This record gives sequence, structure tokens and C-alpha cells, in this order.
Amino acid sequence: MSLEGQDPRGRWQRVVAGYQALREEERRDLADATLPERVARVEALWDFLEEVERMAAPSAALPFREMLQRLHRIPEENRIPYVIIGGLAAALWGVARTTVDVDVVLILSPNSLASLLDCLQEAGFRADPEALPRFQEGCPVKLFFTRCFSVDLRQASFQLDQEAIWRAREVELFGLALRVATPEDLIVYKLARWEPIDERDVRAVLESQRGSLDWNYIEAAAHDLAQEADLPELPVRWSHLEEEIAG
Repeated sequence: MSLEGQDPRGRWQRVVAGYQALREEERRDLADATLPERVARVEALWDFLEEVERMAAPSAALPFREMLQRLHRIPEENRIPYVIIGGLAAALWGVARTTVDVDVVLILSPNSLASLLDCLQEAGFRADPEALPRFQEGCPVKLFFTRCFSVDLRQASFQLDQEAIWRAREVELFGLALRVATPEDLIVYKLARWEPIDERDVRAVLESQRGSLDWNYIEAAAHDLAQEADLPELPVRWSHLEEEIAG
């Protein structure tokens, strides 16, 4: 039937259904992708974001890659244990998506926090005057690298942080060996925060990594964080997700 002979309302429903089918096909493809294929997709997404950034600031060369390089160099040179969590980890273990910040948790003595911030600022990151007190209190601090890209930094203050750092997997992205949270630890972090994007990320990681996840570890880590941080709803969320998957 030609377009002219179709009811516009029914036509729009078919358009929506067509887009949904395309997204579902993409989702299945991503769920079956290998880690190198996921890395390639993530790099392509940040290539796009870098191009957008260069359009706004033509002097910027490859801002996201440059930010990662400078961020990576400082803990490596100073032997600071760290792990990347948040959107970047979710993009690698779940569905490739963009994010404009990199979330990092690290282990550092209280006396070294100020010097770390100084090193980062010397490397081109910008922090506001209240960054150090917040950092010392265990709160995340944002350090801007460009107008668009930034790093959210926090010192380890929970048992999950310690576990995530020591269990971190090395993933090569843009030629850098980055320490990224395991899918299990990432799931627990996101169960604790549980904003809409966290729920989407958790479901994507569960679907993509289902066959290789340590389900007992997730349950135990969720239980431990719930007790330590007084988050009684955390294991309940995980239980509901398990029931959905089993059903």
C-alpha cells in the first residue's frame, strides 16, 4: 500500500514499531559483542563527542583521549590504586553509550589528598576551592578538563571500594591500560545509587554478561554495602531483579 493510502495514525504506530525493532536488533547485537567489539564501539562514540567538542572549541585536539592519558599517568606514576566505575565501565560491560565524565575511586592516605589535587591541576584539570575539603570528607569532587569533559574523583571509603579496586580488570581503551570495575562490582555500585540511568545500565550489564557473572558475589557485596551504608533497599532491588531474570 502506498503512503497516500495509509491512515496517518496507523502509519506513525508502524514507524514507532519499526524503530523499536531496530533498537531491539541493536540491543541483541550488543549483548553478544566481545570485549574488543565493545571497546571499538565505545571509542567510536567518544570520537563523535570529541568532534562535537572541537566544533565548540577548535583549539582542542582530542580532548577526551588527552584527559584519559593525563588521568591515567598520575596514579600510574605515583602507584595509586584506583578503579574506574560509572558510565565508562557501564559502556564497556553493558550497552555502549556516551558519558562526559570519568568516575574514579582511589586509595590514598589523607596526607596525600592535597598533593594529588595539585598534580591533577598541574596536568590541566580545574577544581573549585571547596574540592579539597569535600575530597577529605570522602565526597566526590569534579575536576573539569574541558568545557565538556571532566573527572569525578572520590577516595575509597567503603569495603566495596576496596574490593572493586583490588578486583579491577585491565581494559585497553585508546591505547591505555585502564583499571575498570568488574561487572559485578559495577552492578552493586549502581544498585546503591539507582537513578533511572543506573537501572538501565544494570539491566544492560545483566543481559550482556549473564553467562559469566558471579551471582553469589553480587548478592554478598550488595548485602555488605547495605549494612555498611544503611541501605536496606539495596538487597531488595537485587532480589527483584533476580526474580525477573529467573521468571
